Amino acid sequence: MKKGFTLIEILIAISFISIVFLISLYTLNELAPGLQLSGSAREFATDLRFIQQSAITEQSDYCIKMFYDLKKYQIMKCDESQIILEKILPNHISGFSSTVFSGNKIEFNPYGAVKESGTITLTSASGKTKTIEVKASGFVKIND
Repeated sequence: MKKGFTLIEILIAISFISIVFLISLYTLNELAPGLQLSGSAREFATDLRFIQQSAITEQSDYCIKMFYDLKKYQIMKCDESQIILEKILPNHISGFSSTVFSGNKIEFNPYGAVKESGTITLTSASGKTKTIEVKASGFVKIND
């Protein structure tokens, strides 16, 4: 008696693997925009925390200046015009807005607090939103 697989058994196994692959690919495509939006929100919040720590460490005011129409922001010392870091939001972010911040700027003082509290909203191309809340104490929180 010969040992091995028949052609039908191999075709059934390949068909099963193909179906599982197609289902996982579809699921990944459905989840990708939300994961990308979450990643962008986390990156923005991390940059806020970075300048907060820089302000405390160097005992100097630090700012993030936001350019909504260009979908970018710049990190700088408030008293200097030198840009420390400039970031452009990814293409999957279709909306970038905020509330309360005057001059489209978030300013952290040497104590780690902000001049004004407010929220930043990132919107994906699929319409999902993430809100980054900055409290007066300097606490940064990401909300769905």
